[in-house]
Amino acid sequence: MRREFGLIGVIVTVVGYVIGASIFLLPGQLASSVGPAVVIAYGLAAIIALFACMSAAQIGSLYPKAGAGFIAISKLVSPLGGFLTIWLMLAAYIFAIALIASGFSEYFTELFPAVNKQVAAYGVVLIFGILNLGGAANLVKIQAVIVIAFMIALVAVSTGGLINTDTALLSPFIPSGFDAVIFAVVPAFFSYGGFMVVMEMAGEIKNPARNIPLGLAVSFIIVLLTYIALSFALVGNIHWQDFATMNAPVSKLAEILFGGVGSTLITIAAVGAAATSVNALILVASRDIIALANAGLAPLILSPDNSATNSPALSGLVVMVLAVFSLMLGQTVMEYAVWVSAITLIYQAIIGVALLFVFKNAHEEYKKSHFKISEKWLIFWGLGSIIISLAFLVLVFQGNSGRTIGAVIYLILGIIYYLFQTKKGRA
Repeated sequence: MRREFGLIGVIVTVVGYVIGASIFLLPGQLASSVGPAVVIAYGLAAIIALFACMSAAQIGSLYPKAGAGFIAISKLVSPLGGFLTIWLMLAAYIFAIALIASGFSEYFTELFPAVNKQVAAYGVVLIFGILNLGGAANLVKIQAVIVIAFMIALVAVSTGGLINTDTALLSPFIPSGFDAVIFAVVPAFFSYGGFMVVMEMAGEIKNPARNIPLGLAVSFIIVLLTYIALSFALVGNIHWQDFATMNAPVSKLAEILFGGVGSTLITIAAVGAAATSVNALILVASRDIIALANAGLAPLILSPDNSATNSPALSGLVVMVLAVFSLMLGQTVMEYAVWVSAITLIYQAIIGVALLFVFKNAHEEYKKSHFKISEKWLIFWGLGSIIISLAFLVLVFQGNSGRTIGAVIYLILGIIYYLFQTKKGRA
């Protein structure tokens, strides 16, 4: 696999994945339950994301290969731990594709009402699944154009919304109580959950020691400012209770500010944002499958070492098929968001454990890396990732036996698969 992503490629891929369609879907839904305090929820979720960025920067620099997170956890924690994290994240990516594709269909059918929503959702998955068969280089160019376009649209509507804020709509600022805000942090974290994506594409990033940490830093600032500004603009121009029955809140805000033309342009931007998210998700999920193949835990036909095949194309095809099946589950956007956030929090906690063992089990890799977090700060970021991730996981599973049972069953299936594959490898 060639290193095709420079600094701009990293930024547009990460921003396109992290912001994507979630900014058009989740802020309005969260505001309908917590009111103007949605801004606080996004601010708190950003703190969790900051730990993810620091972890991804160090791990991606230590192991600049496809599926760096899996490689790091396998070497620093345990091979089973590495497999289970990639097993979990594959589910997160697949569920996220279903969520974003569903959001894509909502906005796409605003532009083209005659199109069936299910056709639109399945269509965007199939289109970008096929485009991924052609390799990453051309997709980065497409991604860059779409990301720049929807970021311009978001800046315009956020700026207009902030200028025209009606302060009366911001009182009371926390109408549902602070407990509701804390619970909203988990689905809000979905909107930030993509920063560790850079570890999965580390093998295709040029000068990873520079471009991974710098790309993450720039992306984090862009994402944080965008979410805070747009959330504030929404609740400052639309009464928070109205979001409960609103399908396209950002388009509605654009209509208030700029009329019908503005609403249409924002809807087009939302469609583009969803497309970039689906594209990025297929890209990174396919790299995880390649990492499994390299480790002998998936068919060798999916490995880059097999010169007779185009492994990125084949792994992308696998992701596309799985994404189609995930769409068939027909879950709500919020339920998908909670599941993806929960899985990401588990992954982030295990990455935190890996950071604690860098000096003990990866001393040589650390010495060779051009990006280094000091030992004291590695402990800080590692322990912080563990504590903050586990604390919010308690909120996800507390009092919800269905989620708990589903998570346990999926983990057991993963362990059985791992034991079968390793036993087969020893035979």
